[in-house]
Amino acid sequence: MSPNRPGSLLPRLLAASSLLLSLPVLGATPTVTQILGQPTDRSITVAARSDAAVELYFEYGTSSGSYESRTATMATTPDPNLSGFHVAQAVLSGLESNTRYWFRMQSRTAGSSEPFTPSTERTFHTQRAAGNSFVFCVQGDSHPERASSMFSADLYSQTLRAVASEQPDFYVLSGDDFSVDTLPTPYTVASVSGRYTLQLPWLNLLSSPLFLVTGNHEQTSLFNYNQAPDSTNADKVATWAQNARNLYYPLPAPNDAVTGTFYSGNATSLPGIGLLRDYYAFRWGDALFVVIDPYWSSPAQVDNGLGNGHDTPNDKTSDKWLITHGDAQYEWLKTTLEKSDAKWKFVFAHHVLGTGRGGIEIADEYEWGGKNADGSPGFASHRPRWSFPIHDLMARTNVTVFFQAHDHLFARQRLDGVTYQSVPNPADFTYTAFNSASYKSGDVLPNSGYLRVTVSSSGVKVEYVREYLPKDESATQKSGTVAFAYTIGSSTPPPPVVANWILPSSARAPGDAGATWTTDLFVANTGSAEATLGLKFLGHNVDGRSGVEKSFTLGGGQATTWADILGSVFSLSTDWGAIRVSSSSPSLLVSGQTWTPDSTAGTYGQNVPAFGDSDLIRAGTAKTILGVREDALFRTNLILANATDAALDVDVALLADSGETLGSGRIALLPLGMTQVTRVVRELGITAAVAGARLLVSTPTTSGAFAAYASVIDAATNDPRALLPR
Repeated sequence: MSPNRPGSLLPRLLAASSLLLSLPVLGATPTVTQILGQPTDRSITVAARSDAAVELYFEYGTSSGSYESRTATMATTPDPNLSGFHVAQAVLSGLESNTRYWFRMQSRTAGSSEPFTPSTERTFHTQRAAGNSFVFCVQGDSHPERASSMFSADLYSQTLRAVASEQPDFYVLSGDDFSVDTLPTPYTVASVSGRYTLQLPWLNLLSSPLFLVTGNHEQTSLFNYNQAPDSTNADKVATWAQNARNLYYPLPAPNDAVTGTFYSGNATSLPGIGLLRDYYAFRWGDALFVVIDPYWSSPAQVDNGLGNGHDTPNDKTSDKWLITHGDAQYEWLKTTLEKSDAKWKFVFAHHVLGTGRGGIEIADEYEWGGKNADGSPGFASHRPRWSFPIHDLMARTNVTVFFQAHDHLFARQRLDGVTYQSVPNPADFTYTAFNSASYKSGDVLPNSGYLRVTVSSSGVKVEYVREYLPKDESATQKSGTVAFAYTIGSSTPPPPVVANWILPSSARAPGDAGATWTTDLFVANTGSAEATLGLKFLGHNVDGRSGVEKSFTLGGGQATTWADILGSVFSLSTDWGAIRVSSSSPSLLVSGQTWTPDSTAGTYGQNVPAFGDSDLIRAGTAKTILGVREDALFRTNLILANATDAALDVDVALLADSGETLGSGRIALLPLGMTQVTRVVRELGITAAVAGARLLVSTPTTSGAFAAYASVIDAATNDPRALLPR
């Protein structure tokens, strides 16, 4: 538990009441909201917005109630977007790095001689030094315009007060917090800006600086920016939305007059907007923070049409190769991740590709993973200037957590060492796990709440803090409880592998009679605890120790299917061979199904279970495979897979139904090697027709262990039938 949030609720309630006191009383003095942003080692920016013209200044210091510094007095200027309101931005400069500050605003009605009135004191922290622990918090889609379906103003206020009591170093909004696309058309600058000011009374409850991630509903996209003029003002909405975003929320930009080189990011300036401030990166303590944006670089509509507020097929491109982060952002991202020596790396985006549903389920697609819709490779032809798909780039550069929103739930998954973390809604009064069917693995929980992330030099702790309306609390539903927590860190080694399975064969390859063989892998975790999985492709007739390995997690009681395992997981266009499944849990069921379409638009194939440790054939034992046949109507293939890291020999004998030995041979297997003995009867030197025979398989190699099965194939239909050893 955070040191700022002890077990007693009293400190939390006191913090909440303190923030309430900072809200001006309507009718007494002008209402002024304060939004912090652009924190650095030396400065922070406060964006103030009032419902009348005011004069104001900020005083600040390193001790609560003692303010040795102050800004100059400034007058607010009329809000260029909404009449009757005024805005100002003040920079608190000359700060010390790695230091907590307290500040307050002094304000009075413009042109009056009345004394300045102080706001309640607030606090923030400058950039942490390496080795220093800190907390940041994250929320998912807030959607304040959806009061009828997933947003409660009271619950949102409650959640933000709980966050404020944590005193996090900053707060990340993950997108779809300013849903412009739900407004009626024609858009106006006032209506668009109103979507951004709608959040101000709630976010004013926070003392921490904010970082914004662009969401699909917010219409800040290149597609909208490039629209031809029409009656909906579609050509203007992107400009109006981006300008409102930058006016009310101080956001990072590279080589900024205030923040200097503290932030890197998008250096492109667009007519009518200037710097977009849509993607950026910065270092804080032992962590690198990276925010990316797929919308401003995509030439097609990524998600959601102008003005209707609904997800329909006509709203977005069917060619998802047109959804792109763009060459410039990709090169910046690649350089940022590769050159950073930060111990922890966090990447934030509204969603994988900015659209779709799910986490690692779609991480192999398009520029994120390199695959076309049908699973075939497409990266080289569609992104010829990119070195790797985005997921591979994150895995290669040891990204710790990829945070995404969009799906309106909590979900934690892992892929190739990268944690995929979907962020819950902060104000969903229905407490629903929306879109949970899109998540085939991992830990999935319903709304509402926020993530508390504690970063230290030894590890990263992620906690899902739940929030409920008072009327919905019960013995099992308590606000402030941690519904799920996990730790990633150098001091926390991955759980050890306690069990292995060998799937002797898998394929993504053409076969006889026009077959196109594909293998699906099925895994079920019958235990109650989460299992880590390692999937290693061993290939065929090679040393399998150098095979590619991918990592996943599978929750207790959950099952998952990897369709076309060689293409979807291992990015292979054509290959075949064995797969080893390693796990931290012995309670897995694993099997493979290899199949092909047929000429009748149906399919045929065979299912083969993976071999666990107790199923392997070991030195000193022999097993029998019944039903071997080789004649004009059927042929038999023998599949062998070495389950050890050392070479071994396999002895194979063919016995007739009378018990007579018809032939024998010895087959060498490389470490973790797999081979297929095609027409095994003929390979053993038998030229006559054979039916009802059996194979006897064993190994003379000390400590040897291997998996074996045979496949009898109908010569007329090409349909295989699995023969398992006994």
